[in-house]
Amino acid sequence: MKNSVELRQERATSISDANVMLELCKTEKRDFTEAEQVSYDGKMTLIDKLKKDIETVERQESLNAEMALKPKVVTKVEKEEKRGYSLFKAISGFMDGSLSGLEKELHDEAVTEARSAGRTIEGLGIPSRLLESRTDVTQGTSAIAPTVVMGFQDALREASVFNRVGANILTGLSADTRLPITGKQTVAWEGEVDAAADGGNNFGKLDLTPLRLSSYVHISKQLIMQNGMGAQAAIVADLGRAAGAKIDAAMFAAADVTTAPGSIAATTNVGTITQNSYTANASIFDDFCLAESELAVNEGLAGNLAYVANPKLMKDLKRSAQVAAVTVGSQGNLVNGYPTYYTNGCTSDGAASADFLFGDFSKLFIGMFGGLDITIDPYTRAANGEIKLVINQYIDWGLTQPKAFVKATSLTA
Repeated sequence: MKNSVELRQERATSISDANVMLELCKTEKRDFTEAEQVSYDGKMTLIDKLKKDIETVERQESLNAEMALKPKVVTKVEKEEKRGYSLFKAISGFMDGSLSGLEKELHDEAVTEARSAGRTIEGLGIPSRLLESRTDVTQGTSAIAPTVVMGFQDALREASVFNRVGANILTGLSADTRLPITGKQTVAWEGEVDAAADGGNNFGKLDLTPLRLSSYVHISKQLIMQNGMGAQAAIVADLGRAAGAKIDAAMFAAADVTTAPGSIAATTNVGTITQNSYTANASIFDDFCLAESELAVNEGLAGNLAYVANPKLMKDLKRSAQVAAVTVGSQGNLVNGYPTYYTNGCTSDGAASADFLFGDFSKLFIGMFGGLDITIDPYTRAANGEIKLVINQYIDWGLTQPKAFVKATSLTA
């Protein structure tokens, strides 16, 4: 069945065709011919049917959007699974063919999940539900949905930025995903009997397509045999650091990174500012204020507003003052009252310049396709008594409203 927009267009066409037939008979001051009556009645039947179809499809589309963004309740069973799952035990069992118990059940689930997404697990699989945790609705920062944080990055929340800015992270996607976007409609003042102007039927879309993110880590065979939870936690943290850094570097870069999803700054229609000439402890803060002003002009100063900046800008922001010697513009992790996150993912040019973004991160959608695929290589590092784990994750992201963001390159001198 067609989507609601296509059904509405088809219904509008049928209504217009029926109206043309009726107006023709009025102009010629006659009734329908037998053939015209059959055709007109058929159009009326189709119009009524399309109305019901539209109601059905719109309801389902609304439910689909609700399910995609609805916070998941982590059950006691899932908590117990996370607590009982051992990555080292799973690796060891996979290597010698003795994978069993909870580790095998979750591997089989990951294989099924990958198959539904059109992929094949080449190594050890971990399903997406074991890799995520969600904040409670009342604690979430997003205006649309709570933030979803991939579990293997939990220990690195202070290092990775993408999972802290309030973006909408959709996990467990099984195929290319399209998010409909409602455009900006227009209205106008008209005379008493003047025809209304077309307000625009502006619809857009954001397509999320799986792109591969990969990292690897070396693990001592002795650690795996000992199956120590402390060592396991360190490995998971290392994987999180590698993956989080790669995502930040692609998402917040000034230009697109090859084979990665597009960067926010390089997205068409993202705003920009003309920065001030550099003045120590003053101009950088002024540039941040300019970004806020630019976003206000674009009517985007609402939602999950936050700054993401290169760490080189921190020094000037901390020293700047809104009013000399009275009120500091940057306080803690806030600039002008907005959360500010620092990451080397924001481009910098030696000691000369550094970038920042400001915007509504509820307009940023991140799609996670399936769980993790861990390829276990016992040969490459065999001489060192180590095995190599190669991690593959499929991910994409994009902006539903690029004008809700402003980018800037600020001189740091």
